[in-house]
Amino acid sequence: MRITNKIMQNNSLYNINNNKVTEDQLNTMMSTGKKLTRPSDDPVIAIRALRLRSNVTQLSQYYEKNAKDAQSWLEVTADALSTVTSVLTDSVKQATKGANKDLTLDDLSIIVTQMDALAKEYYSTGNVDYAGRYVFTGYRTDTSLTFDKTTTADYRDINDEFNADSISDSKRILGKYLLDSSTVLSKTDEETVYQHSIIESTVGRIRLSYDNLNYVKPTPDENGNMTTNQAMLKYREELIQPATSSVDSKTDVINLTYKTLDGITRTVSVPIDNEGNYKITSDGVTYTATLNTNGHYNIEAVDATTGLEVGTFALSGDGIFLSSTGNVDSAITNIESKQVTTVTYTGDEGRISVKLPLLPAIGQTYELTLDQAGYTATVNSDGTFTIVDNNTYENTDGTYTNTIINVTANGSVNSSYKETTLIMSDDDNNILYSTSSEAEIDEAYARLASGKAMAVLNAATGEVLLNEELKARLSTLPDLINAKSIDVIYDKKEWVNGDIRPQNLFNCTYIDENAKSILYNRGSASHDIAYDVGFAQSVVVNTTADAVFTTSVRRDVQDLSKMLSELQQIDGTIKTLKEKLASTGDDAVKARVQAEIDSAQKAFNYLRDEMQQEFEHKITSNQKSLDVANIAVTANGTRAKRLDLVNQRLMNQTTTFKTLQSDNEDIDLAETATQLTTAQVTYEASLMATGKISQSSLMNYI
Repeated sequence: MRITNKIMQNNSLYNINNNKVTEDQLNTMMSTGKKLTRPSDDPVIAIRALRLRSNVTQLSQYYEKNAKDAQSWLEVTADALSTVTSVLTDSVKQATKGANKDLTLDDLSIIVTQMDALAKEYYSTGNVDYAGRYVFTGYRTDTSLTFDKTTTADYRDINDEFNADSISDSKRILGKYLLDSSTVLSKTDEETVYQHSIIESTVGRIRLSYDNLNYVKPTPDENGNMTTNQAMLKYREELIQPATSSVDSKTDVINLTYKTLDGITRTVSVPIDNEGNYKITSDGVTYTATLNTNGHYNIEAVDATTGLEVGTFALSGDGIFLSSTGNVDSAITNIESKQVTTVTYTGDEGRISVKLPLLPAIGQTYELTLDQAGYTATVNSDGTFTIVDNNTYENTDGTYTNTIINVTANGSVNSSYKETTLIMSDDDNNILYSTSSEAEIDEAYARLASGKAMAVLNAATGEVLLNEELKARLSTLPDLINAKSIDVIYDKKEWVNGDIRPQNLFNCTYIDENAKSILYNRGSASHDIAYDVGFAQSVVVNTTADAVFTTSVRRDVQDLSKMLSELQQIDGTIKTLKEKLASTGDDAVKARVQAEIDSAQKAFNYLRDEMQQEFEHKITSNQKSLDVANIAVTANGTRAKRLDLVNQRLMNQTTTFKTLQSDNEDIDLAETATQLTTAQVTYEASLMATGKISQSSLMNYI
């Protein structure tokens, strides 16, 4: 092959350019510290870099943000729980001190005042927040645990739940109210209160979470009609065979979202069922979905109360909305398949099976009529279900019984039981009001003691009073799985500073200023706030109010304050009677005054014994609250320990992946500097060689 000078010059220039490119690349690497500036420099390194950067970004999010935020939340909770346990420990000490019968009324007053201050601190601690989010109120992080001022918030159907160990005694000194020192000198023998008139009556009691309930003695309106007040006492017992479930089939469901002519948007999921077993009732409208003979679908909506048509919806065979009639402006539809769970149990009526389509939650509760006659299911806002057998059994004592089954969102049974309901109403004279007289209260205790009444609601003090038979039955109820055995349903409207908001503890309904009902805690799903702290790993950081706080701490103080007030009142009566005894010279009057002094002293002795027993009960009650708080401390500490382990692993993983990222992307500075020097020398040498080649030609040899 003939090599000419031109070929040599071209090759030299090509090599000079390559050497310059190499030097430029090395210069860029030295200035950026990276192995490449564009993916085309090295596709393998580029792909690996993208993956490693993604891993490092995720780990940084977990380690530097999520985990630290979760740790801060847990630390704030731990500090609050420490305060709670300290307060309850002090409260137990005060209750122990108050159980000494030798204490004076002034001593007792000091102890009760101290316990009241501790109770206020206990509840105010529940309002602690982290970064503006209340830590004990579950998903409602913008709402405090307690009311911060006196208010009239209308809460209805508060489901106050208890177990058998919550049944206690309520004692009342019958006839005590007749002791009146102001009129003693003018009383006749018949009006004088003798010791045999002072009787201690004991009945069963369920102390509710609140007092001053929203019940007012009814009075006739302008038409002579009277409003009936009522509250319900429900108690639950085990089924013969608890409910089980299995997801064994599927059903097609039409998801319908439509706007009415009034501009109201409604969303509902309706199972397709030509036999009419499944019906959906939501916002007062009942929906049924059927398949027509032409393969198209039809949804009919009627008013649940009047039965009048609200509208109809026509859909194609693939679920596309075609047309509508009635109060419908526009609609969107689609069809999807949903699982069906079969729930089976054995009750007093035998073995029962009912099919439950697992319909989606839509942000509010709605009702589903099931395939078994008389059975309905409430689809709760949290995605869980409550199946109710509406075929109630009427008992001879005026109560009625039906079956309740709570099902989780995935179709498994959460709890099942038969529930007996007793209605307390003023129609039966079974509600005491704040305006009820002392004689009416005495009469209620007498009716309970004699068995003429089963239960009486004292709305003023927040108590359900029980006769002996019902007390014995409730106090022996077995504990149920995932459910309390007693439920009292009532209304309350007046709240004071420090009262726990009922939505933080109970299933209830709030009526807002626009008369709109807001349902709270319908269902069994927990309010767990979890932080993602790793690949497919999360840590629950919040402790909900029901895991720490009880209303019993405040109610304990209210019981003691009420009893102390009665003691101070009767003590004042005794002192006044003794003064009047000393001031009169009439022997007959003296005898009557002395008789009232003896009666008052008997009442005082009863109350003082009750006060001592009450303090002893408060030791146990406060200790239970302390035990609950200690369990919460342990649970929070367990989460914190787990988070520490996760943090340690995240730190190690972050270090490892950053090292791999650096090894993949970053240059070795010394090696690159050496390579750059070599490239510079090579470049300069190529220039010199090319210069010499360029100087030589054929003419030099002619």
